[in-house]
Amino acid sequence: MNKSFKKIAAVAVAVSVLSVMASCAPKTEETAAPQLISGGTAATVASKEGKESAAATKPSGDSYSITYKGTVLTPGMDTTAAIKALGEGYIYNKVMSCAFNGMEETYDYKEIVIFADDHDGKNKINTIEVRDPSIDCGGVKLGSSLDDVRKAFGDPTAEELYGLRYEKGHTQIQFIAGEDKTLSSILFKAI
Repeated sequence: MNKSFKKIAAVAVAVSVLSVMASCAPKTEETAAPQLISGGTAATVASKEGKESAAATKPSGDSYSITYKGTVLTPGMDTTAAIKALGEGYIYNKVMSCAFNGMEETYDYKEIVIFADDHDGKNKINTIEVRDPSIDCGGVKLGSSLDDVRKAFGDPTAEELYGLRYEKGHTQIQFIAGEDKTLSSILFKAI
């Protein structure tokens, strides 16, 4: 009887562990397909596979934004509203920041990381870092060349040691390249 109980308990534990692992595994239906939107609006459209993706319509605004999980994220926007719209699936961290004179929060969604801080008593997104090389940012991705960036975006606001910077309104996008002149980082920032 004792051995049967142990076997049943072992099977129950194994099933619960597998259940937890399955619920934490990434969903294959979701896709990270953000696009650079120079203002304008974004609409969620279904792809041929039935997956959700983002599409920009009529760029007309004065900021750089990125659409992720169907949510338009613009540096400077309210962090709470953005995180609520994106939902769970992030790793949260809060650290002291010398750059922003206070605490900085990070929301790591694996494909992108959102950095936020208190600005005038309001929690705002200050930076969005693109981490996934499959994410298309206005025709360029991580691994693209600086020449590809110039072809897609035109003349930069500034050319710096690290790469190229473009500004629009109160936002900027930085394309950071390594010694080989290929993109190692893409940052959307509030200015």
